[in-house]
Amino acid sequence: MSEPLPGEPGPTLKRLYEELEPDVRETLVVRLLDGSSAERLALVLRRHGHTVSASTIRTYRRSLRDGV
Repeated sequence: MSEPLPGEPGPTLKRLYEELEPDVRETLVVRLLDGSSAERLALVLRRHGHTVSASTIRTYRRSLRDGV
């Protein structure tokens, strides 16, 4: 079993993460934390059938930065 997403992800990211295979989860965490474009990440995820907005990704990143 892989580690949960750091911080307090919202329901969309939490659901998406739980749907992924462990190796893909690791890649997602790296991309969420490395400053990749939220728009590009959202686009790639949508192309693979995972609906998430760039706004959701930015909100999650902000919550990690602010310690929420």
